[in-house]
Amino acid sequence: MAIDWSALSQEAKPYIRAVSVYLCSRLIILLAADFAGTYLTLWKPDLWQSGSRWYDHLLRWDSEWYAGIAERGYHYDGVPTGDLQPVVFYPAYPLLSRFLAEITGISPTVALLVVANIAAVLAVLLLFRMVRRHFDDEVALLSVALLSFYPGSLFLSAGYSEGLALLLILCCFTLLDDRRYIAASVAAGLALATRFVGIVLIPVLLWNLWLKFRADRRRFVVYAVACLLIASAGLWTYMLYLEMAFGHPFAFADAQAAFNGDTSLASRLIASVTLQPLLRLRLTDFSPAGLDQWFFFLLLGLTLSAWRRLSVSLTLFSLGALLVPYLTLGGGPAGFTSMTRFGVLAFPAFIVLAELCRRSALLCFATLGLFGAVLALHSALFAQWYWVG
Repeated sequence: MAIDWSALSQEAKPYIRAVSVYLCSRLIILLAADFAGTYLTLWKPDLWQSGSRWYDHLLRWDSEWYAGIAERGYHYDGVPTGDLQPVVFYPAYPLLSRFLAEITGISPTVALLVVANIAAVLAVLLLFRMVRRHFDDEVALLSVALLSFYPGSLFLSAGYSEGLALLLILCCFTLLDDRRYIAASVAAGLALATRFVGIVLIPVLLWNLWLKFRADRRRFVVYAVACLLIASAGLWTYMLYLEMAFGHPFAFADAQAAFNGDTSLASRLIASVTLQPLLRLRLTDFSPAGLDQWFFFLLLGLTLSAWRRLSVSLTLFSLGALLVPYLTLGGGPAGFTSMTRFGVLAFPAFIVLAELCRRSALLCFATLGLFGAVLALHSALFAQWYWVG
């Protein structure tokens, strides 16, 4: 059977364009980091350094924690306040990086970047395919462009877990589109083992199962129970490990107190529900921490308008991807800090923005220009250990 190379080439071209757009945004990050290395001093020269190579600029802040887990595993002293401890970081990303390091001989820190960047490219391809399937090539390419130049996309290429989490989340949605519910549950479970926001995939799964089996309640219950066990496995297996290793299955949640001014999860949740973070808005603060609030509200507004444009599943996930970090962290002293980074996983909001940008070339260029400028600024600051999320 002869292979129609011409047809394959035509089919591949849209995906090549999507990846090219994403790579252009990565060039901005690398150029900004190189510029910062020449003209911007380190925030604190005594902070952890993985090396002096060009890509070491992408290994900052949480990368140190992931590198430590990949090299030495977890530790926990049983005291949730005071010292920062690695148990708050979910295991899939550092363990996959460690596995890659062991089979290839590269260092764990390099493996962190390899895993993150390969996952991000695959995520871009899946996002393009998904949006193209439900909309058209123009909206799909704009969605990729907006996500790629969005300032929080810096963390798709850094030594962070966002790239892997986004890939697994998009795998889950892709499998749901194909009605492969068990496989989608596996992807959801792995996403939950990567970042806690993967918990939002569980109601998405249950909603899709209800749409499929609502005429057969018994079959719905069987599938729902099986998928729930699998999709939550990333969390309960980690809790089982924490119980066996440290005698505290909720160490991952309690240890967040040290990262949030020694506040408990309950107090942060109550503060968030009662909208106390809104009382601390810094409307004239245009630092990276100040911009976090604006990007959060931008993505939240796009999500709330999505019910007319997107499926219930996509709208539900985008809303959950924004509210989970807000509810669990926003009530602490940091407020909306890091919401720009967390927002990169709310990919349906970028689909809504892409539809809006398609209608107006001015809005499209203005948005991409603003996103690109802030992405360059954040990349330069991040490279020199300034906090940007």
